[in-house]
Amino acid sequence: MGLFSARRRLAQPSGLTPAVGAVIQNTGREVAARLGKARLAAIAGTNDPRVVAILLVAAAVALGLEMAASFHVI
Repeated sequence: MGLFSARRRLAQPSGLTPAVGAVIQNTGREVAARLGKARLAAIAGTNDPRVVAILLVAAAVALGLEMAASFHVI
């Protein structure tokens, strides 16, 4: 067992009513669902071939500029 590992579940806060706990739980689920959608959109955007092509061209240009600078061409 690690230094910060727990063998049992942590105690839940006793000051919350069941209704408040349900609202917090539902809000957490909504946030997780929206983050999941944002993650899928980010993955889809980076898989777009045009985006990949632009990134490759930008990397090639940056490499060319670095090589030119190291050979004192610019």
